[in-house]
Amino acid sequence: MKFKAPLITLGAGLVLAGVLYTLNVDLSNDVAKNKAAANQTTTAAAPATPASTQPGADPPPNTAPASSAPVGDGTGNAGKQGTVTYAGSVDGGAASLAIVVNNGKAIAYVCDGKKVEAWLNGTMANGQIDLTGPQGNLKGTYGGGQVKGTVAAGTKSWGFTVKTATAPSGLYRSAASLRSKLDASWVVLPDGKQVGVQKKNGETSEAPPFDVNSKTATVDGTKIPIESGDPNASSGY
Repeated sequence: MKFKAPLITLGAGLVLAGVLYTLNVDLSNDVAKNKAAANQTTTAAAPATPASTQPGADPPPNTAPASSAPVGDGTGNAGKQGTVTYAGSVDGGAASLAIVVNNGKAIAYVCDGKKVEAWLNGTMANGQIDLTGPQGNLKGTYGGGQVKGTVAAGTKSWGFTVKTATAPSGLYRSAASLRSKLDASWVVLPDGKQVGVQKKNGETSEAPPFDVNSKTATVDGTKIPIESGDPNASSGY
């Protein structure tokens, strides 16, 4: 029986070791479970990332060009893109009128083809035209390719609506250097008709026709140069 006590001691030690092992495994499992539970709680408690509250980017600016108004119309100076001519008859057809504008400077000539006439100059901008001269005046509005208003020459006054016209339509005058031979002015209408007045020996009368292609008029065998009205000329016309 000498070995009985050591065996009993050994058995008790093995039992104790088994119990300790089991407790250690259970404790490890509990720690792992608690840690996992804690992680789940933290994840559940974390607030969801809020959706962006920043305003959306502004839409790109509209870079499409504005519709182009006809030359000589709209705001600013008339004829800012180039010289524009208007020509036609006054209301009732008793006289003819031509207007030429370039970058806000305008000239006009009105005559009845007999005795009454007036050269005018002034401004044409922001939808308004205002011209004056020694023999008359013109006031009106423009837009949509036409000018509308009233024009006076001497004691005569007419309403009018004239539209844009292309060469040879327009206003003309004999060259300044040769007005001792011929002092005449004309309106050439869109249909090609010439209406003009000349001054001779202190009298006014119907002007002779001139060649619109060569821009000359023949007087007593001499060809006289005829010039187109120019708002930028030093004389104004």
